[in-house]
Amino acid sequence: METTETPKKTARDKVIVAARMLMTGQGYSATTVDTIVREAGVAKGSFYHAFESKQDLALAALEDFAIQAWSVVSSGPYRQESDAVRRALAFVDFLEESAESLWAQGSLLGSLAVEVADKHPELRQRISNLFSRYEDKFVRLFAPALEARGVQQPAARELAVHLLAVIEGSAITARSHGEARYLRAGLAHFGLYLRLLLGETPRV
Repeated sequence: METTETPKKTARDKVIVAARMLMTGQGYSATTVDTIVREAGVAKGSFYHAFESKQDLALAALEDFAIQAWSVVSSGPYRQESDAVRRALAFVDFLEESAESLWAQGSLLGSLAVEVADKHPELRQRISNLFSRYEDKFVRLFAPALEARGVQQPAARELAVHLLAVIEGSAITARSHGEARYLRAGLAHFGLYLRLLLGETPRV
C-alpha cells in the first residue's frame, strides 16, 4: 500500500514561515535576521545561502503569504455558483467564515505597507502589486454581479478596493483589541452593504 508523506520543509521554507510570523507580529524593522533564524531553528548560514538580505526574504515572505491566502480563498464553495449575484455574495460570506484562520494574527501586507512605504521602495512596489492582484481577482467576481443588477456606481474596481480596505482595517482593529471577532464583523458589514447594493435581502 502506497503512502503519501508530507514533504519535509527546507531551511528556506522554515525561514519564510518564521519571517511571516515575526514581521506580521512585530514589523519589519524590529525583526532581525538573528531572531528569524532562531525562530526557524536553522543556522545563520542557511539564511544567507537562501537569501541575499532581509529585504530579499521579506519579498519572498510576501509572495508566500499572498499565494497561501489565495489558495484558501479560491477553494471556497462560491466557485460552484453559476449565478453571478449569488457567487459574489457567497464569496464575501466565505471570506467572513475564513477571516479568523486567514488574518487572526494580522495581515503581512498591511503590517509592512505602512512601515516600509517611504524607506524601502522595492518592498512598497511589491506590496502595491500584490494589492492590485487581489483587486483584479475581486473585480472578476463583482463586475458580473453589478452588471446583472444594472448597478453602475460604485464600479467593480471601487468595490474591490473597498473590500481590501475592510480586510486590512478589520485585521488592525482585531489586533488592537486582541479579539478576532472584529475580523468577521467587518466582513459581515461589507456583506450587508453588498446585499443592499445588489437589491438582495439582508441575512437574518
